[in-house]
Amino acid sequence: MERATLQVLIDQARSRSDAAQVRHAALLRAAEQARAQRRLLDQYTQEYEDRGRMRQGESRDPSATANYRAFQARLQQAADTQEREVQVRTRAAEAAAADVAQCLRKLKSLETLARRQAAQQERIEERRDQKHTDEFAQRAHAAGRSAGTRPSLQGALHDPDTQ
Repeated sequence: MERATLQVLIDQARSRSDAAQVRHAALLRAAEQARAQRRLLDQYTQEYEDRGRMRQGESRDPSATANYRAFQARLQQAADTQEREVQVRTRAAEAAAADVAQCLRKLKSLETLARRQAAQQERIEERRDQKHTDEFAQRAHAAGRSAGTRPSLQGALHDPDTQ
């Protein structure tokens, strides 16, 4: 795979990972908001039940009792609905966390592949440089051997016949 193609894939994986993390954070906030609403409903239900117990000694007409029970039932229904919403949002946040993990794994494997390719390319270049160096040294050595049969400049300076 070419370096440019791999870099494009890494960039795409990084943007997917970032988007998945943003989505996960939003879903976590939504789940926490749903829990907070559930706690408020529970608190309100408890307060309403406490008020009902305090008024239990008072005589109430049957319609007031029926209204109280109907309102309690609606509160319980709202609390149950909110609990289902908490569960839905929690599952969505968990799925988003799994998506983030998968995106990060893919990004990491692409980055590892890029590092391996870069290291392999570096090894190839090092071998090529070493080959050029060896060839240069071999040519220099061969030139030095062939120059050994000719009189050297230094020998000519000390040779009394050439002076």
